[in-house]
Amino acid sequence: MKRKIFIYSSIYMVLLLIIRLTTACNDDDSPADSSPTSGSPFDLDTALELGRLSLQAYQMLTDFEQGKTFTLPSPYQLVVQILTPEAFEGEPIPSEPIPIAFIAKNDDNIYVVFRGTKTIVEWIDDAMFAQVPYTFVDDGGMTEQGFTNIYGTIHDSIVNAVNNLSSTGTFSNLFITGHSLGAALAILAVPELTENTSFKNPIMYNFAGPRVGNIHFVNELYNPLNITSWRVVNTNDVVPTLPPTTVIIIDPPGVFFYEHVNSEEAITFGNPISGPFDFTDIEFNHSMCNYYNTLCDMTSDPDTCKAMADGADSCNPPSQ
Repeated sequence: MKRKIFIYSSIYMVLLLIIRLTTACNDDDSPADSSPTSGSPFDLDTALELGRLSLQAYQMLTDFEQGKTFTLPSPYQLVVQILTPEAFEGEPIPSEPIPIAFIAKNDDNIYVVFRGTKTIVEWIDDAMFAQVPYTFVDDGGMTEQGFTNIYGTIHDSIVNAVNNLSSTGTFSNLFITGHSLGAALAILAVPELTENTSFKNPIMYNFAGPRVGNIHFVNELYNPLNITSWRVVNTNDVVPTLPPTTVIIIDPPGVFFYEHVNSEEAITFGNPISGPFDFTDIEFNHSMCNYYNTLCDMTSDPDTCKAMADGADSCNPPSQ
C-alpha cells in the first residue's frame, strides 16, 4: 500500500501537495489510516451540540479581543477559561495569555472545548509537521510538534479543572471537542484525561481535524482506549489530509509518519480545491459554521437547528 509523501518547504509547495493529496483521497492505493469504529455509533444530536460549543470557543476569543465578558448560552454554565501564552502557527505571539479552551457544565455533563486558529491559510503557511514525544502519559508515542507544544502549556490546567469540577457534584459524562487545531488539541487531551481523571470513557467529537500522531500514538495508545471517538470531516476540506501519512522535513532533516485516530464521519459541502491559491474555497470548506450548517441540514428542521448557533462566531445570528 503506497504512502503519500510530503516535503515541507513553503506555502506554495504545501498547497500544491494539498491538491494532489485531496485528489488522491479516494484512490484505491491511498492508505486507509483510520482504524475500525470503536465506542458508540455516531450520534447527530451530540455532534450538533458539540459543534455549537466549538463555535462558542471562537466567540470566546472574539470577546476577549474586544474586552467583553464571555458567557455561554443557557443551559450551559461556564466554569473556567483556559489561557495559553503561546500562539497557533501563523498567529502573532500574544502580549498576554489568550483563551484557548473552556470548561463548562450542564446537568451531569462536563465539556472541554478547544478553539482553533483564526484562519486556515495562516496555519498552512507556517505549519510544523515534525514530531515530538507525547509525554503526558507513559509510552505515548510521537505527536505533531506545534499541537503538542500548545497542549503542553495548558494540560495541567485542563486536568485540574476537570478534577476540581467533578469533585463538586455527580457527573456522568465528559465531552471533549474542538475544530481545526482545536480538534488536534482535543485528541491530545483524551489519553491524559482518561489516565488522570475519573472519566475512563470520555466522548470525543471533533471537526475538521488534522492527523495528530504517529502509528504508536494511534494504535498503541489512543485507539485501544475504545472510547466513543468521532472525527467529522468535510470531504472537500484539505486540513484532514494534513499532515500526510509520511512527512519529510528538509531542515533539520527527518522523516515522520502519521495516522488518523478512530473514527471518521464524512460529510460534504463546498467545492473541491481548484488551484494552489484557491484560498476562498479552502476557507469555506474548513469553516466551523459551514460544518455546523451542513450537519443541521441532516435534521428534520434545519432552520431551527441553525438558529440554535445563536450567532456564535457570526454563525447564523438570530433574526432581528
